[in-house]
Amino acid sequence: MEKASSPPPTAELRFSANRPSNGRLPVTDNRTRVLVVDDSYFMQRRLAEILQSAPDLRVVGFADNGAEAIHLAETLVPDVITMDINMAKFDGLHAIDYIMRSNPRPIVIISSYTRKGSRAALYGLDMGVIDIVEKPSTGGVALDIMDRATEIITKVRTAARVRVVRTLRGTPNPAPTVSPPEIHCPATPQITGSTRFFDPTSTLPRVVAMGASTGGPVVLQELLRAIPGEIFPPILIVQHLPEKFTREFAAQLDAVSSLNIVEAEEGQAIQSGSVYVAPGGGHLQVTSQGCLCINDGPPINHCKPSVDVLFHSVARNYGPQALAFVLTGMGEDGAAGAGAIRRAGGSVVAQDEASSVVFGMPGAVIQAGAADHVLSLDNMKLLLAGLAKKAAATSGSGPNSNS
Repeated sequence: MEKASSPPPTAELRFSANRPSNGRLPVTDNRTRVLVVDDSYFMQRRLAEILQSAPDLRVVGFADNGAEAIHLAETLVPDVITMDINMAKFDGLHAIDYIMRSNPRPIVIISSYTRKGSRAALYGLDMGVIDIVEKPSTGGVALDIMDRATEIITKVRTAARVRVVRTLRGTPNPAPTVSPPEIHCPATPQITGSTRFFDPTSTLPRVVAMGASTGGPVVLQELLRAIPGEIFPPILIVQHLPEKFTREFAAQLDAVSSLNIVEAEEGQAIQSGSVYVAPGGGHLQVTSQGCLCINDGPPINHCKPSVDVLFHSVARNYGPQALAFVLTGMGEDGAAGAGAIRRAGGSVVAQDEASSVVFGMPGAVIQAGAADHVLSLDNMKLLLAGLAKKAAATSGSGPNSNS
């Protein structure tokens, strides 16, 4: 008897490996299913090679434009989508907007840097994109994406743990969570009852330091938008972003805040009413004289800039006059520096799990016993508004006075 011909493999099985030939049903495949979106056939294959090298990841399909990405997001229902931005027929930003409104999926942008593309990628973060990976390139020519293999695998794995929900008009999910959480912590302390914490009715810090990674751009916008007026202690920020994206990120923050927000530069003197964002690819430090240093040392905690590097310099030079925030993010960057600030007499706030996209960084601070308080995003906004009110009431020298 002639055997019936087998049906052609579907897009989902295109990269299936080690399928049994003994007639038995295959074991359930629990690997993270990834849809790759890029208008370059070569880049699609290189990304597939990277992703398939991880035992817990598999590629289930390809799209070479945003319209096809939307279709495959609906039909394949991938766990994660890697998304290019600059595509000829239908760009990645429009695809992200549609997907996050209609069929939300965790998305990691993987795109070559252009100024226009940088703005689009950062806007994608506002719409719920989990993270950004910059394709290595020079003169507009893409170089070997394999140089980013570890970063791509790590960020796709993180994105797979983020539970996204449908957004309206492309606005980001206000309180995404990660399942399962990276770290389990003891009961969170309350803001009341502490003798070490900066009380907005009594003492102002001389400097405020903030560290964030995955999910941080949206949280930082919310926090800085909550500070009314232009009289506030200098704020120093480390946000894990690819090199070249931080200048546009600082401009994006500046557009939504009454404070003066810039990318930090070597030798700048920090001033009240100003915010300084660490440049991508350099560590940010501050001296006791209130001047900024950009350090070109090796990555710390696989990060450059590193929150720990900033926090250690703040602890050394400002001690009890420092206030630090450790916000949503993957990994443990900031935990050691937060401990140094606390030992020096400063205060540390960690974002709570419910309002964190990824609870790794604040969870590590709490687990290390370095957090004075664990606050929700809303309570952190209230704290900053209270500090701003106190700063305005006590200032007699105007918004641009040196701290």
